[in-house]
Amino acid sequence: MFQVIFVVLAAIAASIHLALSPGRRKSGGAIAGTYLLYLFFFYVGVMGILTAYAHVFRPIQTSASIGWSTSPYEYEVGMADLTVGVLGILCMWLRGNFWLATAIANAVWLLGDAVGHIRQVALANNHAANNSGVFLVVEFTMPVLILILTLYYRRTTEAG
Repeated sequence: MFQVIFVVLAAIAASIHLALSPGRRKSGGAIAGTYLLYLFFFYVGVMGILTAYAHVFRPIQTSASIGWSTSPYEYEVGMADLTVGVLGILCMWLRGNFWLATAIANAVWLLGDAVGHIRQVALANNHAANNSGVFLVVEFTMPVLILILTLYYRRTTEAG
């Protein structure tokens, strides 16, 4: 459910931005760029930093919510979350190829995580809240959506 909050927050912020900025509604590319900006900031950035905090400073609770025991790797997972989170925040100021690199990093990280969660469901019957269900659906769909939107945005803005 944690991930859904950031998707909704990004969608609301982008929709308000579009409602208040007629120039941002002129083309599909501009609309995609607006949604991407907020998805990068909230979903990739803020969520990445908060999950880094959770893994580094609350490893026992975080591992339990995933259905795992805590381990020294928790810190390393937190640092990976922090890395991608910082990339997402920087998308507010850096554009172009930086957005594509951030979308790729986010997709590799979260899709790789999703595969690990599916393995846990299949091999260990782990249906913890942060290992399966809505969490897993969002973990698969959002990185793919962000990557598709990024490629669409690049194609439409380079052509125009």
